[in-house]
Formats: sequence, C-alpha cells, structure tokens
Amino acid sequence: MTEGTPAQRLRLALEMSEFGVQMYRTRMRRMYPNASSTEIADRVASWLLSRSGVEDTAGRPSARFA
Repeated sequence: MTEGTPAQRLRLALEMSEFGVQMYRTRMRRMYPNASSTEIADRVASWLLSRSGVEDTAGRPSARFA
C-alpha cells in the first residue's frame, strides 16, 4: 500500500471509509426493514459516534503541524 502519492492514498482511505458506512447502512436496512430513512440515518450516525477511539478525537486539536 506504499504505492501512489499521498493524495491517492488519502482518497483510497476515504473511499474505503465511505464504503464501510454504506455497508453498515445496508445492514441496518436489512435488520430493520420497516425503519424510516431518518431512523436508519440516526442508527448510522450513532454507530459512527460510538466506535472505539471516537471519544479521544472529538475537539482535541492536533499538534502534528504546530
């Protein structure tokens, strides 16, 4: 995975992340076939905010480029 420019690798990582979210959304639709689009969106948002490590990054400024 070291091939490609940094921009290409970032784009790939973002695409993979979006694909994962789409897979989870599809899973929720299968698990809750009678749920509205809003309910599914709320479940996906809740999942995104509850994943391990999320609580460590919210609002914490990066010192990487300081």
